[in-house]
Amino acid sequence: MSIAQSVMRRLVTVTVKSQLNPRVSVETQRKRLDLLRFTPMPRGIKETEIELDGVTTRKLSPTPCHGAILYLHGGAYCTGSPDSHREMVARIARNAEREAYVIDYRLAPESPYPAAVDDAMKAYIALLSEHQDIALVGDSAGGGLAMALAEEIARTEYAQPSAMVLMSPWADLTCSGVTIESNKSIDPMLHPAWLTSSAEMYAADVPLDTPGISPLFGNHANLPRTLIQVGSDEILLSDSQRIAEAFRVAGVDTELQVFEGMWHVFQFHAALLKPSRKAVYKIGEFLKG
Repeated sequence: MSIAQSVMRRLVTVTVKSQLNPRVSVETQRKRLDLLRFTPMPRGIKETEIELDGVTTRKLSPTPCHGAILYLHGGAYCTGSPDSHREMVARIARNAEREAYVIDYRLAPESPYPAAVDDAMKAYIALLSEHQDIALVGDSAGGGLAMALAEEIARTEYAQPSAMVLMSPWADLTCSGVTIESNKSIDPMLHPAWLTSSAEMYAADVPLDTPGISPLFGNHANLPRTLIQVGSDEILLSDSQRIAEAFRVAGVDTELQVFEGMWHVFQFHAALLKPSRKAVYKIGEFLKG
């Protein structure tokens, strides 16, 4: 592990893991995560605010661009926003040469399931009026939301997504994966208690193993080709491993990339860390293919 990775790993533990805690109010978590809006944006990105059927959306346009990304941000369904994810998504959009649409979907506990899925579906249908080549991309809970959306779209006659990218996806809100416990001591960012607390707020009175909430347990037939990226040291590693296996069984063209020594949504650090830049580059190549 490089010195830069070691320093960033420690910084993540001190500044992020301490905040992603059920003892910290959701409102405070949101405010602190949104401080990422001050991260300098990469060059060559035009940023505009639009609406997709009433869903507030941040549009990030690189030059050149061909096709679209519907981006679903992470934050355990309770935090996160286009502000917190704009810099990382801009890098992905630039590498993929696609316009990215980061939707500001409703959050729990104010708006529990199925609000996020409903907003994502509305945005996708609206985006079809502008783009026929749409890739679904999401991180963490947004990765799970992308899966749930893809499964929902597959049950309709709408044009299907051309591809899907899942970064450290959280797809099992029952938190039954083996690495929830086995990686607990080495994950520098996430703690199981934060996940279980957030899952309860999002699901409200709906069973946690409902496929729309935990899409790992859904129908994976006819889903688009999928790239999954995950860090070896995160408690959600087994979610990615189980998704990849389930997709392959269902006949979905799937690639799983495990980055040794990395943590949850490490792509955030592409401006500073070589493995993060490599991951974003691989996402771009996948989406251009």
